[in-house]
Amino acid sequence: MRCVGRLLLIVSAGAQIQESDIFLGGSAFTSNESENLGIIYKWLDDIMWSTSWDDASHRLLAYQQLRQLAEVSTNHLPSLAFGVGQAFYSYFWFEENGPRIQLEAAELSVHLHDLSLKHSGRSDLSLGVGTFLSKVCHERWLFLIMLCAEVGAAFAKRRQNLSKAAALLQRGNDLFEELQQYPFFSFRKWENLYDINTNSHVFPEGFRQRPVWPNSAVPLAGWLEENYQTFREDLDLILNRSLFDTLYFMGHVSMTQFSGRRESWAPLNLIHNRELAPHACEVANRSCDLLRSRPEIARCHAKDVGAAFARLQPGMGIKPHLWNAPPRLAAHLGLRTPHGASMAVGEHHLSWDEGQALVFDDTYIHSVNHEGTDDRYLLVTWFCHPCDTLHAEVPPEDPEHFCPF
Repeated sequence: MRCVGRLLLIVSAGAQIQESDIFLGGSAFTSNESENLGIIYKWLDDIMWSTSWDDASHRLLAYQQLRQLAEVSTNHLPSLAFGVGQAFYSYFWFEENGPRIQLEAAELSVHLHDLSLKHSGRSDLSLGVGTFLSKVCHERWLFLIMLCAEVGAAFAKRRQNLSKAAALLQRGNDLFEELQQYPFFSFRKWENLYDINTNSHVFPEGFRQRPVWPNSAVPLAGWLEENYQTFREDLDLILNRSLFDTLYFMGHVSMTQFSGRRESWAPLNLIHNRELAPHACEVANRSCDLLRSRPEIARCHAKDVGAAFARLQPGMGIKPHLWNAPPRLAAHLGLRTPHGASMAVGEHHLSWDEGQALVFDDTYIHSVNHEGTDDRYLLVTWFCHPCDTLHAEVPPEDPEHFCPF
C-alpha cells in the first residue's frame, strides 16, 4: 500500500515564504503555475491509482494537505492557486467518492480559480486578443464561470447557505456579462451563461450553435440506430464474459476524475484517434468493423475522436465540464438504459432510450446524474463536427442547411 506523502515546508524564522520552500511528493514548487499543477497532479495520481485511494483516512489526509496548500495560496503564494483549485475540482468534487458534491471543496475551487485569474493577469480584458488567447485566458474565464454557476446551483439545491448560493450565481453572471463585452466573445450573442460553448471559437459570426442537434442533421445518428443490434450484442458478449473492466484497463484509459470513483464512469474504447483498440476489438470485432467504416470517426483528425462502450454505475454522476479542444460533436446510442439516468447539456435535460441516438455538442457545459439502480451503458461516439472541413478527410454529407457560412 502506498503511503500518502506529507506536505513539507522549509523556511527560516521570520523569512518570507517562497514557492521553493514548499515540497510535495518530494518536489519543490516553483513560480510557474503549470509546473505546480503537474506536481500536485502527479502526487494525487500516484495515490488515486493505488489502494490508498480506497481508504477514506488516506483520502482525508490528502484533502487536508490540499487545504493547507489552499491557505498558503490565499495568504502568501497565489502562484499555487491554479494547481490547487484544479486539484479540488478534479479529485475532490464528490463527497466520499459518492454522488454528492463536496460543497467545501467545490467552493474552494471557485475561490482559487478566481484568485489565479487575477494573479496571472488573465482577468485583464484590456489585453489584445492575440495575447488573451496565447495566455489561454479564454479557457480560464469560461471554466470559472462554469464553476460559479454549478457550485452556486449545488448550494441552492441542497438548501444550504442560500446567501452563498446567491453570491456564487451572481458572481458567475457578472463574469459572464463582463466577458461578453470582450471582442473575442461579443459577436456570439450568448443570452445566458449556459449558452457558453467552445465550438463557437472555430466557426464564424452568424453560425448557429446548438447544444442539442437534430438527428436529421447528422447522418451518423441514423446509422447508429440502424446498427443498434450489433453494438448491443457485442456489449452483451463482453458483459456476459465479465470482460468489461479487464478490457477497459488494457486499453486507452480516459481521465477517471470525471466521476466519484475510478470505475464508476468507464469508457471502454473501441477506437481512439483513428486507431482501433486491439484487445477490445478482438471481442467486439463486428462493432469495430462498423466504426472503422464511418469517416466522421475513423478518418477525422480532430482531437480525441473515437467511440467507446461507456458504463455509468447507479448512484453516481459525471461532474460538470465542457470540452475545450473544438471542433467536435458527440453522439450517444442507448444500449442498456435503466430508469434514473439523465444528462444536462446547456439548459437542456435529456435521457437515453435503448436503440435511440442522441446528438449533442459537448463543448457546452454538461453533466450526468444516475439515480437508478442498474448500470447504464451507451455507445459513445466523438466525431468530426458536420461543419468542419479542416479535420475531416471525407467532406461532410450535405451540410448546407445546418452550416450557413
